Amino acid sequence: MRIILGGGFPEEQYEYYLRVVHKNLLQAATSLAAAMDNLSIPYEDTSLADQMAPYVDIFDENAEPELLQANELKLIKRLWNDKGVIDCYDRRREYQLLDSAKYFLDKISEIENPSFRVELQDILRTRVRTTGIIEEVFNVDKINLRIIDVGGQRRERRKWIHSFEGVTSVIFLASLSEYDMYLQECRTKNRTEESLQLFKEIIKYPHFRQTSFILFLNKTDLFDAKVMGGTHIGNFIVAYQGPKFDIAKGRDFFRSLYIDAREEAYIEAGDASPTTPFFVHFTCATDTKSVRNIFDSIRATILCSNLEEMAL
Repeated sequence: MRIILGGGFPEEQYEYYLRVVHKNLLQAATSLAAAMDNLSIPYEDTSLADQMAPYVDIFDENAEPELLQANELKLIKRLWNDKGVIDCYDRRREYQLLDSAKYFLDKISEIENPSFRVELQDILRTRVRTTGIIEEVFNVDKINLRIIDVGGQRRERRKWIHSFEGVTSVIFLASLSEYDMYLQECRTKNRTEESLQLFKEIIKYPHFRQTSFILFLNKTDLFDAKVMGGTHIGNFIVAYQGPKFDIAKGRDFFRSLYIDAREEAYIEAGDASPTTPFFVHFTCATDTKSVRNIFDSIRATILCSNLEEMAL
């Protein structure tokens, strides 16, 4: 949103995101190293196990990002060049790994160069966990647009679920590509099932019952690659009866899941069928042009609706 509505990032933010890139690299490397041990996958370079062990033990996802030392970047580069680690990466569904891990690990030779400077695509692919409530205000067409970002993890929800009144629209961001993955907090809970459950809970929340909802089914690039790579949706979501390699059928299936969940939420809350605006879009957050076009269309529709309610 800062790119689309706020004109981008100031210089100091680029410096901050360089540190985030380094932290994401270390997070990816420690996740891979831990999985190597848990999945009993042997390293081609056996010295890597002992060299990575201290980083696995001390990595703190909640710590402030810091730049890595040159020797640490070289160690991560060696790790990513190891055949055993590549085999481990191919089994990434079995453990928690950043979606952008391969993107940054493939760029390790560029990143370790002291003159490396992050670009917009790098920033879009960084992962910074949202904790608490983050609020930003943008002036769009002489209207102040207040956007509140909240963390979706289970432990974050109690901080915000009772904090909203007068919200005009809710943007619900759901990952299409996580249908074969499980929660970090509960290794037996499918992420798509958890997302659908949260979606219903939010719709039933009293302050949101008359609020328009915008559903972004995100990470279409990763979803498409996963489907065409042979990860069959039906193996993880039993309701799916479509073909294995059909991206369009898969997308339509997930859209229908959320549409049905919305209807169910209203029925469970004792209401008739919903009448508030509901928008569903397939998105790839790294494609800012596409997201901008979608957002412009939604913004115009919601603005007209609000003006009608105010009789303006």
